Amino acid sequence: AVDACCVGTAAAAGRDGMATEKDAERGDGTLARRLSLSESFSEHDRGQIVNHAALWTAQLIWALMHVLSHDALEHVEPTAFCALRLALALPFLAISARKEGGSLPWRAVATWVVPMGAMIGAAYLLVFVANARSGPTLVACVQPIMPVSVAVMSYVIGLERMTRVKALGVIVVFAGTVTALRAYEIFQTGGMNVLDIFLLLSQTNSYAVYVVMLGVATKTYPYPLLFLFLATAVAEFVVLLIAIPAFARLDVSRVPASAWGAVVFAGWGSSVFAHSLNSWAVARVKGVLPTVYSGVQVIFTIVLSRVFLRERLPWDRGVGIAVTILGVCLVARAKYAETPDATRRDAPSRSCGA
Repeated sequence: AVDACCVGTAAAAGRDGMATEKDAERGDGTLARRLSLSESFSEHDRGQIVNHAALWTAQLIWALMHVLSHDALEHVEPTAFCALRLALALPFLAISARKEGGSLPWRAVATWVVPMGAMIGAAYLLVFVANARSGPTLVACVQPIMPVSVAVMSYVIGLERMTRVKALGVIVVFAGTVTALRAYEIFQTGGMNVLDIFLLLSQTNSYAVYVVMLGVATKTYPYPLLFLFLATAVAEFVVLLIAIPAFARLDVSRVPASAWGAVVFAGWGSSVFAHSLNSWAVARVKGVLPTVYSGVQVIFTIVLSRVFLRERLPWDRGVGIAVTILGVCLVARAKYAETPDATRRDAPSRSCGA
């Protein structure tokens, strides 16, 4: 009986040992899979998350600028507002460009920086001119035109492919944002005129041209922050000349503190942080993706207008917001699918190296 008991015990111990070995094997397999997933995430998805987080943050800042600057423009004319904004931004942009390193030959300055300065300067200035004339809602409403322009321009010059899913996403973003802002009412109300429409469309398309030019230029000269600084310096020089009459009429004693706060936010928050984030992301993803996020800017503007301007959100605008988010996801998915495996493995080093 003792021998039988010992045999039974030994057999049970053997089974327990085998079970322990199998459990260990399963545990090792689970750990290996987790490590593999962790490595896969760190090599690919982390870079994607950083890029998308940068784009979302930039759009939030621009939406805040639209809403907060509207009242300030009643006290500071758009040209003076823009000139002050750029003056505040330039020192910080210079520091960012210096940290990025690199330099440009004079040929690149003439070829890229001067036209970039003209385009981004027009976008900088017209956003305030249109805001003063038409309000922050309509300024945000026309931003979804930008990804359409960028997609077409990028496709024409061969900068990127226009897949069916990407094209569908751009169309969905446009349709959703038009619905969210009821953009069709532009042509139904008596307050809008041809000049206002021209200013709104020129503002978005000017920045679209800048985005495409930046995407092309950084293929040869990978210094997006340097391009941003130099283009902004060119824009500031021209805007200052235009703003001389506005500064002559400006009565500083009558400008409230909130208006000066809006100028500071536009200079440091928008021109420095948001544009740097956007330029940084453009250098890492093709031009259509960052500008598709202009649809997200509309969502933020609707929410912020409700908070600061007490605007209500009807159900049809809510539907438009949902459609806009769907379009952004479609384009992001198309871009994700286009990324080669080698690019995916290298993505974190490029994303975090600036």
